[in-house]
Amino acid sequence: MMEISRERRERWERLTKNDPFNLWLRPQVTGPDGALDLDALHAVALRYGIDRRQQYAHLNPGQVRMNLGNMLRKAVPPEEYGAEPRKAQPLIVAAPSGPAEPTADEPPLARASIRALLTLHAEVMEELRRRDVVRTSNSPVGDYAELLFSTAFGWALENSSAAGHDATDNDGIRYQIKSRRLTRHNGSRQLSFLRRLPEKKFDYLAAVLFDSRYQVQRAIILPHDGLEARCRYSKHANGWLLRLEDSCWDMAGARDVTEEIRGMAESI
Repeated sequence: MMEISRERRERWERLTKNDPFNLWLRPQVTGPDGALDLDALHAVALRYGIDRRQQYAHLNPGQVRMNLGNMLRKAVPPEEYGAEPRKAQPLIVAAPSGPAEPTADEPPLARASIRALLTLHAEVMEELRRRDVVRTSNSPVGDYAELLFSTAFGWALENSSAAGHDATDNDGIRYQIKSRRLTRHNGSRQLSFLRRLPEKKFDYLAAVLFDSRYQVQRAIILPHDGLEARCRYSKHANGWLLRLEDSCWDMAGARDVTEEIRGMAESI
């Protein structure tokens, strides 16, 4: 399971809390009582063409601050908050926008965005496969999908898969999260096994399709009701298999969340 540890959060705060960008943003979004002013934060974001008020309405203030802050960091010219203009970084040329320059005692990848790291990972695995060093392109796609869904919708990830679901929301609704990365070597949309499907260990299936470079193609949330009829049971594996074809988006109760998941992928 993908979890954001306390150590990781503390490290993030240590590296960024008092950097030029946050010193510029903080006084604009802090209210008279010292608390975060969400209206002011959305107003700042809107000045740079970022409108996520409705999309992030379900998130808590801290999550909204983190997500909008990440998006603003990419959208605001560094000169506006007193930083040096961004420099090109050949190591992560596939990234749509470069992260901040690493410090002298920090390796370049430490400040790369998640999106840039995954793109680089995909390119490295493809080259290793071309050289016959590896036979597959196994990836962190499952953990990445859990991160995107849980952060986008404010779900709490479970500590163990034994529960039969991956995450819950504030109302206790349970979600199973699945993903598939489509490559030129394997374009199958078949998700990994759904275990004990008739026992209804989860209420909704959240699934996302990535392309070979981990870019979000489509994402969906499906109610448990109706899944069994679309799945194929494998007696050998004792599990149910679902192909996430386009027709799944026409299922009763299906919710297309492509824009939400794609937006989250672009903001972290």
